[in-house]
Amino acid sequence: MHFFHKLTKAQKITFLIIVTIVIIIIIYSFFTLISRFGKISTTIQYAPYNATVTINGRVIKNKSTQYLEPGEYHITVEAEHFASYTNTITISRDYHYMVGILQPNDDAGSIYQNNHAREFTETEGLVGIALNQEGSARKNQHPILNYLPINNSLYSIAYSYDSDKTTPIISIKADPLYIDDAVAKLKTLKNVDLTAYEIIFKTNNPFSFYDSETRASTPLDCAKQSFNIPQNYTISNGQDLSDNYYTLQFYIDDYDLAYQYSHYRALFHKESDGMWKTVSAPQPILTQKNTPNVDKSILDAVNSF
Repeated sequence: MHFFHKLTKAQKITFLIIVTIVIIIIIYSFFTLISRFGKISTTIQYAPYNATVTINGRVIKNKSTQYLEPGEYHITVEAEHFASYTNTITISRDYHYMVGILQPNDDAGSIYQNNHAREFTETEGLVGIALNQEGSARKNQHPILNYLPINNSLYSIAYSYDSDKTTPIISIKADPLYIDDAVAKLKTLKNVDLTAYEIIFKTNNPFSFYDSETRASTPLDCAKQSFNIPQNYTISNGQDLSDNYYTLQFYIDDYDLAYQYSHYRALFHKESDGMWKTVSAPQPILTQKNTPNVDKSILDAVNSF
């Protein structure tokens, strides 16, 4: 305070103005930080730049940075003389872009695009960056994508997406002789939960159809009554699992080759009346998709058998 009293009136006014500005900046920064806490800095940019961007029903400034909560957003982009664009985009720490290029739908739109080529070139480069980030985000969410596709002389393992374009479907093409080799390869993939995916084998499953209403006093009897077991398949001894579950394997035992192959795993559950029923059709790998409502630990135990 002694320092303040020694100042001239003009210096005091200047000092107070500076202090006031600093306090305002601190308060603004504090409330800005609070308002952005937990939100993600998201780039919004669509060409043409005069396009109207609407996110969850609210108009957002195009070519801007917005701070959004992680989650799904419904976006609509419209511009005169251009085809409108709608999409649902998931914003996360791994992916934080809403970018794209509208396509002209008449001559006026094409003329605008030619006269404002820089807008489209800039956005095109940003779209490339966003696509790379999207690919990395999907690999973080689904680690199995880091390893696929796999192709060799015995089998091929690839993936595609379901209708929502978010969950990969794993497809395996292999002769029955090499199904086990493909399964063994999948089990070597680090940090991959195989039970989380829909895994489709592009070979005829001899156990695709079964009688889900069958009840029997033992899992083996249940299997014999539920499935039309081909003559060339052998049934394993089976294994008890927790929570009244039991697993059996069906496989081809080729004595000429001295080789067992084409293993299919089946799961059975003991009902409250002591009778056993089939949980699902036998598969080379049991997953939460082909064997729903079964705990992951049970599926892992079956797949390890």
